Amino acid sequence: MLALEVETAQISEMFQRFTAAIGDKHWCSRVRKCKEAIRGNVFLREYLIRENDIAFQLDHLSELAQRYGRIPLIDVENRAIYPAASFVAQALSIMDDATKENARRFRRRIHGALKNPSDMRGLQLELTAATHFARRGRIISWPETAGAGIFDLLVDGDGPEPLEVECKSIGDDKGYRIRRQDMIEFFALLKPHLQGTTKGLVKGLSVVVTVPDRLPISYKERVALAKELGRAVFAGSDCFLANGSSVQITDFDVSQLGNVPTHRCQEMRTTIDGITGTDNRSAVIIGTNAGGALVLLIQSQRDDSLLISVFKTLSDAAKNQLTRSRAGMLFVSFDGLASDELFSIAEQDQDPARRPTALRVAVSDFLSSPARDHVIGVGFVSRNAIQPVQHGLVESGSTAYYFPKRESLFWSEGFCGMFDWLPEHLLRWHGE
Repeated sequence: MLALEVETAQISEMFQRFTAAIGDKHWCSRVRKCKEAIRGNVFLREYLIRENDIAFQLDHLSELAQRYGRIPLIDVENRAIYPAASFVAQALSIMDDATKENARRFRRRIHGALKNPSDMRGLQLELTAATHFARRGRIISWPETAGAGIFDLLVDGDGPEPLEVECKSIGDDKGYRIRRQDMIEFFALLKPHLQGTTKGLVKGLSVVVTVPDRLPISYKERVALAKELGRAVFAGSDCFLANGSSVQITDFDVSQLGNVPTHRCQEMRTTIDGITGTDNRSAVIIGTNAGGALVLLIQSQRDDSLLISVFKTLSDAAKNQLTRSRAGMLFVSFDGLASDELFSIAEQDQDPARRPTALRVAVSDFLSSPARDHVIGVGFVSRNAIQPVQHGLVESGSTAYYFPKRESLFWSEGFCGMFDWLPEHLLRWHGE
């Protein structure tokens, strides 16, 4: 049975079992490679730790276990390791219930997920969906692990037939040819060539670079581009670079950045969009000792819309992964979207005085296709967050925005109300 709650007193023993079953070399190796990359480029630190958060947490637990022989009580009460602890508990519960061959397959999935952050996000999303349905009394099976299908979950008990669920985790870079890591790595090459511009800068300076397709692949070409771009920024006027990239340079009131608290990500995103005249692109902000700031943004002429890319992915999943012989649901997470941001989107759609959001319009078009009559709904979930519920208990959960398709021939009233709440897991610890 899938683990739904974890006592912190169990974490040390569970971690020992997990280490024996999976092998700590898989997460230790991943963390070692990330640390080597960070030593080569300090700007990658925050990005790589966030992308590989489970591997880093497991590595920390390994260090504690090696140093003390077990994980001390004070450390199992550290909420920073709860995501990894819940992952450990749920992975063990799945392998305990599986046949020997299915357990072996699941271990291989974990090995792959520890190497690839996008695979880990996908696996965590499956666990989130499975936990949600299990806590609502449903029976969960894993067709891919058992070799019985290519969709992620089979949920029994919702209607006259089981419900197929396919999960899709959407990373921050979805739809963009300039990945965030590419941006960070290129910035490390560019920064020395910006010193002439940023030294003594007292105003706000926005630099938007639009490349024809992607950043150069070869290191030599990236170095050359960084030098040329640095000279262009110092010159201070719009221009085209040798590779066809355009550079737009504009001034802005630097107080716009100071008015936004650093922890309010969505407000900062809106501010950067306004300053650069772009829409939801990654940017680097350089503050200067003189009180100025330089905002650097690199985009591609060929970037696709996020929603276009997302719904292309969902269309392929509906066609190629769901069987179309019974009800299916698509379960989508936005890694870069916080709970309050998704709630705000849903709130706008529920207000008849406001225009429907782009998400709602896209979902309506998607579900209206006769070719997708087997899809009885699409659920979107935000990034997980841990919140205290009461003394000695915390809960990890997401905001869900669910679009049902009641007109489907596969619809059953048992599918109503599936997302009244969406907890991922519970963790208990002994308080004072």
